[in-house]
Amino acid sequence: MLLKMVLEPIWESEFLNCSNGFRPGRRTQDCIALLDSYINKRNKYFWVIEGDIKGAFDNIHHEILLKLVARKVADQHLLKLIGRFLKAGIMQGSLFQSTDIGTPQGAICSPLLANIYLHQLDLFWGNKYGSLDRKQKEKRRTQRLGNCALIRYADDWLLLTNGGKAEAYRLRDEFQTFLFEELKLELNIEKSCVTHVNNGCYLHGFHVRRYVSDHDKPKLLVTPTEEAKFRLKSKVKEMTDRKCFRDSPLLKFTALNAVLRGWIGYYCHCNAKETAKDLDFWVNERLFLWLQKRHRLPPRRIMKMYKMRQVHQTGQRDNWGIRNGEDDLYLYRMSDKPITKYRSRSPENPYLSGSESTTLTTPEIPLPEKVWLGNADNDKWRELKEEILAERGAKCSLCGSADQLDLHHIKARRIGGTDVKENLQLLCRHCHAQTSSFGDRCSG
Repeated sequence: MLLKMVLEPIWESEFLNCSNGFRPGRRTQDCIALLDSYINKRNKYFWVIEGDIKGAFDNIHHEILLKLVARKVADQHLLKLIGRFLKAGIMQGSLFQSTDIGTPQGAICSPLLANIYLHQLDLFWGNKYGSLDRKQKEKRRTQRLGNCALIRYADDWLLLTNGGKAEAYRLRDEFQTFLFEELKLELNIEKSCVTHVNNGCYLHGFHVRRYVSDHDKPKLLVTPTEEAKFRLKSKVKEMTDRKCFRDSPLLKFTALNAVLRGWIGYYCHCNAKETAKDLDFWVNERLFLWLQKRHRLPPRRIMKMYKMRQVHQTGQRDNWGIRNGEDDLYLYRMSDKPITKYRSRSPENPYLSGSESTTLTTPEIPLPEKVWLGNADNDKWRELKEEILAERGAKCSLCGSADQLDLHHIKARRIGGTDVKENLQLLCRHCHAQTSSFGDRCSG
């Protein structure tokens, strides 16, 4: 974290606007917005190279990276610290593995170091193609060379050109040569496809294509990929698997809602309305089968127990629900999430305005690899916490904070306190840490 705090403000002033991955204030939708500005009737960037680097994070050369960092950092002590960090190695169980190449996986500073390394790719494009003025670009068009634009999210990048297919292949070979000779990285030719935008391309969980119809002007259609939909279904299947039939229905509703909200939150700025409706129907069927097998009751009894009348923005509707304290908890429907257009923007350097503080950078993905499945050894404790959250509001009873809420025993269990609502209060992690019983086994 210390290295990130030192290096990030320096390099944020150097990074180009074409790079949006693992940077403060930027996200995948900034890449999609750039695509929208290139793929239109005026610019005609219709040929796309999908760049795929073989093991980009695992094949970063330490010597090259340290030379790049040394261009902006003169402190030799800091440079030696970065070198030791890269050479520290990793532990896999009880086995030690040396790291003579690549950046440590999962380390806080690794995405930033990878961005510093791949920034040379951005500069290569910027110096040769990105800095051309309007007349120079027009001259290239008259010479049938075409111009190109680069969009990069960490090690995923797209190269667009308004030349022909032959120009696209020439650019792919040119960038392949640069990566190998300057950065010692290998471009995967088999996966680095050259496609027309009418056939579509892929970027970080999105499928982007130019939709052309006979009765309307061409449009950019951005949808979730089939792989993204498959991963969501796989996770829901895991949560409603046969081995999970003993889980609490209240906790299962809570866990499913968290997964569904996170997934559609990632895709709420693309054409995902019809996809959300189809997935809602599938999740409804999956939850119904899980409830039926859990209770071993006929369908009519399940519908009587869990089918509720939900008040919605457009009126009332039937939905799966369960009692949660004094309120009802309904299954979240992804199709309820409004689909809004993400406006194109060029974020300013937040460190220059003094509005940014260095924070942990988390991967921007629709579905994490590890999520809570709605199962727990302490089901009663979790259910009790959900009921208190619903009854008293999700905020600390002392300071009013809504972050990292825990249940605290007013009278500790070690001196006779019990798990009744009257003996429990909601505290944020900071206030909870100030109590004398913080750290006891049953606090959470």
